[in-house]
Amino acid sequence: MKTINLIHLGSRKNISPANILMLKSDINYTIIYLDDGSKIMSSTTMGKIEKRLKDFQFFRPNRSIIFNLEFMADYEDKAQSGSYGNILLKNNEKIALSRRKSEAFLKIIQ
Repeated sequence: MKTINLIHLGSRKNISPANILMLKSDINYTIIYLDDGSKIMSSTTMGKIEKRLKDFQFFRPNRSIIFNLEFMADYEDKAQSGSYGNILLKNNEKIALSRRKSEAFLKIIQ
């Protein structure tokens, strides 16, 4: 019998990666945004949660955010945004792409 993959977020919370929209770091805390609009604050650092999500479709475009590629709506490239690009999510959230992550991100979306 196959079980559904759940990711441990700390404080006895386990959730399916398909329900995670994005994660934002807040010093030593991580705010997890879910697809239903709710948020979970975890004392587990984003680096630890990132390691747990490595087998799923997540990308870290800068130091403070990790997002689920399934919820990406559009990408504004360097010419449109003036920076190294912006990622638009389905919930209208705009995420800045860092210079160091831009090459890896372009490989993923092509």
